[in-house]
Amino acid sequence: MWTITKKIIPNILTSCNLLSGCLALVFVFRNEFEIASYFLFFSVFFDFFDGLLARVLKAYSTLGVQLDSLADMVSFGVVPAAVLHQLLIKVDPDILRLPIIGVPLYGFPFIITVFSALRLAKFNIDERQHSSFLGLPTPANAIFILATVLAANKYTFIQNILDSDILIIVLCIVMSILLVCEIPMFALKINFNESQIIKKNITKIIFLAMSLIFVILFGFAGISLSVIVYILLSTVRWLFKI
Repeated sequence: MWTITKKIIPNILTSCNLLSGCLALVFVFRNEFEIASYFLFFSVFFDFFDGLLARVLKAYSTLGVQLDSLADMVSFGVVPAAVLHQLLIKVDPDILRLPIIGVPLYGFPFIITVFSALRLAKFNIDERQHSSFLGLPTPANAIFILATVLAANKYTFIQNILDSDILIIVLCIVMSILLVCEIPMFALKINFNESQIIKKNITKIIFLAMSLIFVILFGFAGISLSVIVYILLSTVRWLFKI
């Protein structure tokens, strides 16, 4: 009985991730981005702890792996794309349509959803991603997009970026490429049982400390800045083999 229960517990948290993502999506389409952000962060919370509990309880299952990807697809694949979709409609309701097929460009942000699906499918079958990630993790991408949108309420230069349909489309392209690129991105898991814990995790510790400072100083903009620093640190480590 306990063995069965152990496997159910992480799946319950994963299901909560999915439910939170669906609720975030509801508020995105109501243009209530701040409320949507709360549900997105709930999704991040559940996504972190379902994996943690699975490791602690040794409750791994094939069902759990697949359910996790499906939940992430909604919470971190559809939600950020929907946010940028809503912004494009607001910025330019009469935006140009794609040649031949005539689809309005405000549907363009959903390429993030497509590339998120590729990212998640690749993660499930790629044996190289046990201790780090290849490409930007979907939760980081979703957090960056929603935090940036919320930061625009405080910072004019961010608002100016999001008031440009061209720059929103460029942002979609850049984030989509980052999702599937071959740049190793370090995972934030710290093994407290290993020797020389500080030396082996110095990059993670520095990043977490910087992120905390950024969030305290700049709020939502600090979250966006943290994701940018994460990408830059990962790229530097990859280029210089640190």
